[in-house]
Amino acid sequence: MIHVSSPALRKIALDAAEQVTTETGRIHTADLHEAICERLRQHKELFEATIQKAAAGMTRDFGERRSPRRHRKTGGLYHPESILRLGGGIWVWMKDATPTDTTQWGRLSSRNTVQIITAEAERQRYVIDRMDAFREHPSFERLAPLEEAVFHYQQGTLDDLAFDET
Repeated sequence: MIHVSSPALRKIALDAAEQVTTETGRIHTADLHEAICERLRQHKELFEATIQKAAAGMTRDFGERRSPRRHRKTGGLYHPESILRLGGGIWVWMKDATPTDTTQWGRLSSRNTVQIITAEAERQRYVIDRMDAFREHPSFERLAPLEEAVFHYQQGTLDDLAFDET
């Protein structure tokens, strides 16, 4: 997968997110989208980075839309214009897939499914733990103070989260 990373673009997104955040901490994505567009129009020097980011997004969208899906008529996954993503930035039209391609796609799909299930289990464990803590400590109405008091959260480096530190 193509990942286009630009600190300047990430800063624009962060500034826009902070601008459109409501007093209750909500971000409405339509407002965020417009605020980002507004900022990008003011930075002509970021045109190439913006084009690269847009192309990466379009590539990702194309691959997702062309991923095999169960067809109502046939009940199968095959469609000649679907795309199998093989990993390492290689895709193949389904009509041109070899037995090796099909096997590789299946392996990658299984590995991705395991990663998704594992991540979801971690998220659900987190939610259960926090909901239990909210019930045990009803004076907390927001997550930040609960995290600090009950789970001993301390602001550390954001490197492992791929955030930019400001």
